[in-house]
Amino acid sequence: MTMYFYAAASMGFGQGYKWHKFFKFPKFDIITKTVTLKPRIGNPFMIFHLGSSIYNRIKLHNFGIHNWIKNYYDPNLILSIAGTDDEIDEIIHILHDRPLRGIELNFSCPNVRSFENKRIPKTNYKLFLKLNYTQDPYNYDLDKVERIDLNSVSKFYGGVSGKLAKKYNWDFINKYRNISISGCSFSSIDEIKELEEYFGCTEISIGSIMLINPFLVENLSCGE
Repeated sequence: MTMYFYAAASMGFGQGYKWHKFFKFPKFDIITKTVTLKPRIGNPFMIFHLGSSIYNRIKLHNFGIHNWIKNYYDPNLILSIAGTDDEIDEIIHILHDRPLRGIELNFSCPNVRSFENKRIPKTNYKLFLKLNYTQDPYNYDLDKVERIDLNSVSKFYGGVSGKLAKKYNWDFINKYRNISISGCSFSSIDEIKELEEYFGCTEISIGSIMLINPFLVENLSCGE
């Protein structure tokens, strides 16, 4: 049975953006927009619609872990975090075992200089690993993570997702078929079926499709 989830940033830091009230989106697991140890100034409005693709240069803009806990914390969320290895350890310590559905380790951001993460943290939280298509997943201790999620693709000093990212991300999924990787970069039901039936993806990431075709998302349900 295919399971869907909302990728980091597609539902903001918590339960969605104001415009989401105009749609009846299914209740799937939500991964938050990425949060760092301290507030980080980026470009919060640098998102552009390119037909069947989305370009962003947000640069991890966020208000820091303490503000996220105060204003957005919900035990039903998967929290996406980024930083150096030591900063990630500190974020997990600050969370102090607050219940969460999991933590996504964002070890890849297309428009931020890499934090050069080397290790998967030791924690009781369920962990998901976010990489880009150029990274080798075998550089990390995959026994500690549930799944790999793929980030947008670095282009034009920012990141692209959707159709412009499809070839890169699908080639990665195909290359590492023996690893649990979420399907992504789709624009139709037929492409979802291809990710399921040809690539063997059992989990599908709902990301840029929220802006490209929200009506398609409205019609998704687990098991279809």
